[in-house]
Amino acid sequence: MTEAKPPVTPVLHPLDAVQAALERGDVWCDEVRETMAYLGINNLWPRFYSISETVGMEVSMLIDAVGNCYIDWGTISRVGLNPPKGATIPFKIWTHTHPRGDSYWSLTDRQTLAVASAARIIRKAIVLGQDQMKVSVWSEQPVAEPLADSGPLSHWSDELVQHVEKGVSPWTLEVNA
Repeated sequence: MTEAKPPVTPVLHPLDAVQAALERGDVWCDEVRETMAYLGINNLWPRFYSISETVGMEVSMLIDAVGNCYIDWGTISRVGLNPPKGATIPFKIWTHTHPRGDSYWSLTDRQTLAVASAARIIRKAIVLGQDQMKVSVWSEQPVAEPLADSGPLSHWSDELVQHVEKGVSPWTLEVNA
């Protein structure tokens, strides 16, 4: 497990700076983490996902109760929900990727959501796959279309998978050098 990282300020860095960091395998550098935060905060999910797929690692983004953004990286099949020291709960949203895969709530994801439900620490979750997004929203009361018929997952909605258009690259916009 890696040491908890501080919150990230969303900044869209030039494509060549991000590519250089990815080529040297440095997903923890400011250029990559700040760019991931920018993409996530601005709902540029195809680009957020494409970086995860490029490096073959899952990435997680947490937005805490006061709007701080935290970026964490994991293996191709797992990125933990690691509430960073100093983060304010409940988290507004937890987003993570399934690189080279589909958007679905895996067994690990469901276990994470069950724990989050019992502790009431996450309000909304998103999983991103290839051209897909799946959203689930937590409710105080069991929901009509839940992830499970009983238990903590009965409080999480089971939304349909949404197709995500690739769209225009954010690097065609003016960026901070």
